[in-house]
Amino acid sequence: MPRIPIRMPKMSMTMTEGEVASWLAKVGDEIAAGDVVCEVMTDKVDMEVESTSAGTLVEIVVEQGMVPVGEPIAWLEGDVDLGLGDLLGEEPEPDAVVPDDAVAAPVLDVPATAPAPAAPAPADERPPAAIPRARALARQHGLDLASISGSGSAGLITMADVEARLAAPAGSAGAAATPNGDRPAAAAAVAAPAAPVKASGAKADRSAMIRAAVARKMTESAVVPQFTVWRDVVLDTADRQRDGVSWTTVLLQSYAAALRQVPELLCRWDAEGGAVPSGPPAVALAVATAGGLLVPVFTEPDTRDPHDLDREVKAVVSAAHTGRLDPSYLTLANGSLSNLGGMGVDRFQALVTPPQASVLALGSIKPRPVAVPGGLGVALSLTAGLTVDHRVGDGAHGARLLEEFAARLSG
Repeated sequence: MPRIPIRMPKMSMTMTEGEVASWLAKVGDEIAAGDVVCEVMTDKVDMEVESTSAGTLVEIVVEQGMVPVGEPIAWLEGDVDLGLGDLLGEEPEPDAVVPDDAVAAPVLDVPATAPAPAAPAPADERPPAAIPRARALARQHGLDLASISGSGSAGLITMADVEARLAAPAGSAGAAATPNGDRPAAAAAVAAPAAPVKASGAKADRSAMIRAAVARKMTESAVVPQFTVWRDVVLDTADRQRDGVSWTTVLLQSYAAALRQVPELLCRWDAEGGAVPSGPPAVALAVATAGGLLVPVFTEPDTRDPHDLDREVKAVVSAAHTGRLDPSYLTLANGSLSNLGGMGVDRFQALVTPPQASVLALGSIKPRPVAVPGGLGVALSLTAGLTVDHRVGDGAHGARLLEEFAARLSG
């Protein structure tokens, strides 16, 4: 019977390896196409991995640990012709095709993305949506996920939800006693003292992965000749016109629009071809999460309706905080936006992330003294710092981009 590999999937443009966190299937299990078989962590997201082939799980190559993209992590045996009939002297089946996409595919939201083969089990039997680490922690302590209310986007159960459930006093909501007064097994597990240690370990693993990713990128950045230009931007007009749209969305759109007006800074440096165009604006938005920095990418945000984009930005930022970013947001960017204003920082210098050509660093938004005809006035303002890859653009390009940025916000 042919052996079919389940491979480490590539979940984003920049992903080169992933960490097998836990297996939901065991050797000997019958696997249907679409079954979730394991959970994988990357430096950006936790993902469930489903099999695209059916068969018997006969070998788990990697129980836990890092695996390069495309390498087998397990093997199935199934009724799929591997095209070896000639070599074996057997009659080949005419239409039998080897599924070269036998690589397992990631799953995000269970109800929306689960394929609908004629599987015997109804979709409703699938467990509540939860971060893989949260599910593993719940399983370890015998907790029923259905008894936990998720605080994440669309009710996603997070590590914090499970930890809170474990820390809750016996008999609290969700840990109700049985009618005869006995506590269910899940409630008994609440008292287990080892839970906080495991949870901290999981967080430490993720933080270490993200720190390693940041280290790789910023080490590359260190060899890029770069400079920073600064400008104070008055926001009174933008504040009157934004109509409830968040500042994050307003500034994201303005930066993308300014990039479009300075096409030189939409290029990337290619050692062979020099400065080469990299397409329309695609801006990576830096999001500081408990596990580390994540950077979902928004393509051509300047062309979107502000309110629609605002809703999307808020949903994506919320997903980033749960470690459950849609891989479609993990594409290549040609600029980054970083805002520390909400943390009280007035101005700072960000570093270019190769192969992007620029990064815009924004400080706090607050009333400041400004020169007005006849004296001094007060205006809502911020300080923007634009750092540019000097191989791609010069100071004049940076100044022009900040001019476009300020003009758009000033009306």
